[in-house]
Amino acid sequence: MTKSCSLSIRFFRNTLVLATAFSILGVMALSGLASATTPSTTAVTSIPVGANPFGVAVSPDGSSVWVDNNASASVSRIDTSNNAVTSIAVGANPFGVAVSPDGSSVWVANRGDGTVSRIATSNNAVTPITVGANPYGVAVSPDGSSVWVTNSGGTTVSRINTTTNAVTPITVGAYPYGVAVSPDGSSVWVAN
Repeated sequence: MTKSCSLSIRFFRNTLVLATAFSILGVMALSGLASATTPSTTAVTSIPVGANPFGVAVSPDGSSVWVDNNASASVSRIDTSNNAVTSIAVGANPFGVAVSPDGSSVWVANRGDGTVSRIATSNNAVTPITVGANPYGVAVSPDGSSVWVTNSGGTTVSRINTTTNAVTPITVGAYPYGVAVSPDGSSVWVAN
């Protein structure tokens, strides 16, 4: 018992020493890299949006930022050239937001009413699309042909055809939340 305890303490001590050494090395190496590749760690500008902002997405060309406002059933469109904010009404309790690869559409999952709002970026027109219970996560395929929405209130993911807005439910595990599409579009990954 004493030998076992002694080995455990020695292992813990050695692990702690190694972890400390790597942490120090990491800090020493970080300062040079941080200045070249890491964005500023201080807030430059605070931009007021709607109540309880949750998700955020940036347009492919960087001209706009989209923030879903969970408590105000809206999305804030921020023009990055002047930080002007436009509020766009969407479904109840928006939680997830994604921008299409070509920047023509923004997709918002509305947990409170089982819809996804498709926003045309050219004029901010909103098209509601009914999906499953409590939509949460949203991802757009790399080619923009489909949008994938997790329905956290059940066991499905909704695939939306972006040409027709037709919805196909696909059964996955219980309480799906996160979703991502592979870079080549051949697979979709869902966290249950």
